[in-house]
Amino acid sequence: MGPDLFISTSSTDHEAVSLLNDLFHEAAGQGVSDIHFQEQEGECRVRFRLPGGLVDRLVLPRHTTRVVDDKIRSRAQLPAGDRKSPLDGRMRLRFPDRRLDVRVAISPNISGQLTVCRLLDQVNAARRLIDIEMTVAVRDSIQRIVEEPNGLFLVTGPTGSGKTTTLYAIINELNDPCRNIITIENPVEYQVAGISQINIDGHVDFAGALRAVLRQDPDIILIGEIRDAETAQIAVQAAITGHLVLASLHANNAAMAVTRMIDLGVDPITLAASLRGVTAQRLVRRIAGEPVYQEPNEAELAWLRQHGMRFHQPPRFATPQYPMAYQGNVPVIEFIVVDAGVRRAATHQAGAQAIYAAASLQPQFETLAQAGARLALAGLTSLSEVRRITSEVDVVAAGESRLGNILVELGVVKLPEVTEAIDYVIHERQAGRVLRLGEALLELRHCTPSELLRGMGQAQSSAVAIAEKLMADGVVGREAGQDALQDWRTAGGSLFDRLVEAGLCDWGDIHEASGIPAGD
Repeated sequence: MGPDLFISTSSTDHEAVSLLNDLFHEAAGQGVSDIHFQEQEGECRVRFRLPGGLVDRLVLPRHTTRVVDDKIRSRAQLPAGDRKSPLDGRMRLRFPDRRLDVRVAISPNISGQLTVCRLLDQVNAARRLIDIEMTVAVRDSIQRIVEEPNGLFLVTGPTGSGKTTTLYAIINELNDPCRNIITIENPVEYQVAGISQINIDGHVDFAGALRAVLRQDPDIILIGEIRDAETAQIAVQAAITGHLVLASLHANNAAMAVTRMIDLGVDPITLAASLRGVTAQRLVRRIAGEPVYQEPNEAELAWLRQHGMRFHQPPRFATPQYPMAYQGNVPVIEFIVVDAGVRRAATHQAGAQAIYAAASLQPQFETLAQAGARLALAGLTSLSEVRRITSEVDVVAAGESRLGNILVELGVVKLPEVTEAIDYVIHERQAGRVLRLGEALLELRHCTPSELLRGMGQAQSSAVAIAEKLMADGVVGREAGQDALQDWRTAGGSLFDRLVEAGLCDWGDIHEASGIPAGD
């Protein structure tokens, strides 16, 4: 076994070796994904890749630059004399508090070379779902999906968004001696005891490795990335023939992951039958220390409205006490459960917008922008960080406004109270009790019955259901009720106000049809 860290071999390299060891340890502690060593004009610019982008760390003089390059090449077993060819290698560093696997990529350029070291902190290999920041509703949805004996679960996001960490957290939840778990990756990033891991190289591709794995009696298969039609089709077939398949995919958001699979040639009906859930995620920087809270400016308010967020009174979002007061990162998660509505949208190839419209009724669903804004309200990150990871070009409406969002817009409740109520619904369901969001808000005393009905009158699913019951019970005439529904769908507002003002029923009738007591 080789040395744990970079080592000094002469009296002239001690300073550079100490710098390298300190640099890699510091980077791992800060959640840095890559260290860049960029040679230019005889010096070397060292930069850290953080969720907010590249940050300059230091500049090395010419002599130190050469020693640092020699040490990295030696540790990664790369030829010291080849300065004209792109090179790829790997090295391992063992510190007292962590172990790092490092992928090294060297590319010559006109200024010398660029060396990028990708840090794979093996601390992440042991994480479980409980260790990843997410809402109770999202965690519950993921756990229910991965407890299924078969199906396809997709995780999407750009490089460095934490996809592999999430997938391995799921693997750690499922890893027991009763299951045969096999991963196919390029390359294997985290090593986990008890599972079989295949490293994609020049001898085998993803599709070939996946075909071979299916002959190895697997229970669970993790595919590092679906990048071609053949891999996509084999993954879907594996999911509908008794295997649980976890895979990452590059797409801008969760809904577009579904359309991306169809674009790769997967039959929409087969995909809809096999797919269980899709998550899109990004990483934002976590505020260090106590944040400062302030109301959004005009540009931020416009951004909130553009992403479907409106508030009765502008809330106060967190911001760091000074511009660089960030430490570590926190995931922003958009999660879609593939239920009957999402399957219909996928089967009919109705597009990402239709998928979002169906997903918008799910309790755990938030767009990336909405999930990020909630984190900024909770003090974990800033609104500027959230805006950085959401594209204004790819803005999607979340479909029908849910009851919680409507109540927030009306000023009846605050967003954290809606989140608390959703968590309460999940907790009660786990205890065997079925509860709706409105009932949870009432039990938690976040609103009164009349305030709840104000919101329900503007929420399409609840408003229409109650109107249909009023017509079915003969309280509201069928023809007059349908006319009121048509007018309401065109003009908006509260359907219940429209019914009462038209003299078709009174508020007591609406309370009775909704099952919500009239007393406040």
